[in-house]
Amino acid sequence: MSFPAPKSMSVGPKLRFGPFEADLENKELRKHGTRIKLQRKPFQILECLLQRPGQLVMRNDLAQLLWPGMHVSFDRSLNTAVNALRRALNDTSRNARYIETRTGLGYVFLASVDEVGGALGGRAEAGIQLVHSNAGAAGTDIPQDCLKGRYFCHKLTEEDLHKGVAHFNAALAHDPNCAFAYAGLADAYCLSALLNMASPGEIYPRAKEMALKALHARQDLGDAHASLATVKRLFEWDWAGAEAEYLTALVLSSNAPMIHQAYGAHLAATGKTEEALRELRRSEEIDPLSAMINVGVAWGLYVARDFQAASEQCWKVLAMEPKFGAAQYTLGLAYAQMGLTEDAVVELRNARTCAGDQPAVLAALAYVHACAGETTEAAGMLDELENLAERRHVSPYWLAMVYTGAGDAARALELLARAYEQRDVWLTWLGVEPRFDALRGEPGLQELLRSIGLAE
Repeated sequence: MSFPAPKSMSVGPKLRFGPFEADLENKELRKHGTRIKLQRKPFQILECLLQRPGQLVMRNDLAQLLWPGMHVSFDRSLNTAVNALRRALNDTSRNARYIETRTGLGYVFLASVDEVGGALGGRAEAGIQLVHSNAGAAGTDIPQDCLKGRYFCHKLTEEDLHKGVAHFNAALAHDPNCAFAYAGLADAYCLSALLNMASPGEIYPRAKEMALKALHARQDLGDAHASLATVKRLFEWDWAGAEAEYLTALVLSSNAPMIHQAYGAHLAATGKTEEALRELRRSEEIDPLSAMINVGVAWGLYVARDFQAASEQCWKVLAMEPKFGAAQYTLGLAYAQMGLTEDAVVELRNARTCAGDQPAVLAALAYVHACAGETTEAAGMLDELENLAERRHVSPYWLAMVYTGAGDAARALELLARAYEQRDVWLTWLGVEPRFDALRGEPGLQELLRSIGLAE
């Protein structure tokens, strides 16, 4: 079998996670000391996952463990065993605390694991293990709370972003000079701006502060330079400064997938398509199982106007993570550009279901309906977007998108000018976003691009 090896764990007879304790010798599961009834095969799955916390355990390997030598279909039986284990843990696949499903691949145990009375030494070897950069001095390990912070932030939902920030703050509570945590917080603030969780004016000072604190703590940390580069790109529109910081980050951390992705996004936004796709593909090579990395490639293909390839890349992501809203959103955009209006609407509605009422998603739906001449539907979505703006921050950028689809160039340019006054982070994509192609001949758009530093 090809199970990943346990991570340097001297596994004793009892392992503890959350309120649970698994007695591997007697094959018993207890919660707060009370025995939980669990059949043999679900317990075997639990034992396997506990010995490999944070690692992907493949379905085929579990099947061979539970039914050695069988050559018949095991899918239904394995699903039944995993569901029985989830019921015992009071866990769900939708909001997993312990067992996360990697669709079509296998399962990852999310929680930290301690050996009861053993030599595990706390939680240093347990918990979510993610691909990380080779930044910093040799032998430096990223704190587990920082890895967990990245894990949740990369799910790209508001709820998970809050969880990620909480983990970064937990890392700082343990080590107030943790450069990884400061860099993670800077990245989280940048993501919160992209999700319209607050105005750029509110988010920018905190993002810049965290990036600078990361650099002050560790000048040799590639992640810190990359975080500062992203702040310069999104909020300051300092393209040369961002380029310099990204290149420094890559010198320090040449094998860090997120740095390659961030630099690829920078190149894509500035119209350097071939270089951008090369960096994005490199990030995918390093971490092929990351949904966020893969959807970054899809977005790069979308703004490069290779809509067929973008849609195929999105389906690749959705094969791993069927409810990943960012992939559904990008797929919907690609379909719209291919003239597949009905398919685009279906995928964007799926994105709304999984990601919530994000301004970007509502605007995309309104835009698609407007372009298709479905004025009633477009007006209804625009009303929803404007009502949402009464309860939370909604950038004028998204309203401009809708009016562009409706053919109202004057109103769209007026709203883009308001987004410029707010220094909205999405304006960094204005030079390459296909949905604004109808405005390319407008002098107002060209003037705006020059002001941002993106003159065509």
